[in-house]
Amino acid sequence: MLQRHESIDFRFGAWVGCECAWGARRRESMKVGCHAIAALASLGMALLVSTFSFTAAQAGVGGDDAGTCRSACGGYGAGNNGNGCWCDAACTSQGDCCADYQPVCNGNTGCTPNSGGRYVLHLGGMCSQGWNDRYANASGFTPIDVRAVQTNHAALSQTSATLATYLDQCCSGSNACYVLNYSGGDAVMGHRFANSSTNWNIYWVGTTAGAGGGSELSGNLLADAFGPCDYSGHLGTSEVRNAYNHNDTNGKTVYHIGGYDGWWYSSWLLPGEDDGAVAFHSAGARTGTTSTNSMCSTPKWTNHVAAWTCSGYDLDHYGMKTKFITQMGW
Repeated sequence: MLQRHESIDFRFGAWVGCECAWGARRRESMKVGCHAIAALASLGMALLVSTFSFTAAQAGVGGDDAGTCRSACGGYGAGNNGNGCWCDAACTSQGDCCADYQPVCNGNTGCTPNSGGRYVLHLGGMCSQGWNDRYANASGFTPIDVRAVQTNHAALSQTSATLATYLDQCCSGSNACYVLNYSGGDAVMGHRFANSSTNWNIYWVGTTAGAGGGSELSGNLLADAFGPCDYSGHLGTSEVRNAYNHNDTNGKTVYHIGGYDGWWYSSWLLPGEDDGAVAFHSAGARTGTTSTNSMCSTPKWTNHVAAWTCSGYDLDHYGMKTKFITQMGW
């Protein structure tokens, strides 16, 4: 397949711009619209970048062109923008399937249902389409990348539904699992617990730099206008904390760890200790958003506890991603 790929990447704090991709087989008319959006983003961001020069702080990879197969199997990827991927039978040979095509359209998670399997599920963060990092290497367990697309504004409910497919196959019947999540994956796991009565065979959940309590960097005009994906503007503290019942974990324990090596250009917006993207009130699963310097501070949501240390780790949001894995010796 003939393919061109061009990208524009403008950085301001935690938010990254627009990426366009198309192929000869696909709708060439998308090219004009996507580049028009990129041009507008260029104009707006040029004014900001002329004053500020920051390092990007994405929680995952992806962008506005990352579509999902939720409610789109058999056709073009769903989402809010030009998504650049497909969910039809030809996408495998064409190499342009949406990241969640296999689990959503084919029910293929990489797990063999009711086979006595033992798995470690890896759930990525905001704007990601998968884990995108090294997996846990736990003896006797198979690592599984949860291919769930956290990009458009309905990402929480959509990704939660995709996660359910993985949990049903990997963590039920004679199968059992651990679940490791990062950043926005914290909210996805919480949403799935709160919206299901299934008692999956989950040993426990390990959460790193969790955004289940939301971030003060999200839910504002900057995030909505220039975020790396539409979901960027929907992880604010109020929206996430009211999205589901955080006290409902189906009786499973959720362990939390967080970092305190914040970024100078964003930490001033975050109360208490933070990793540059989320404050300890979120990473530590506190019921309120007040300032705290301890991951162990209370009150916390039911069955949510701090793991290993109350002070956190001298790492930023990026550096924290695989910290739970290394702490476990995996």
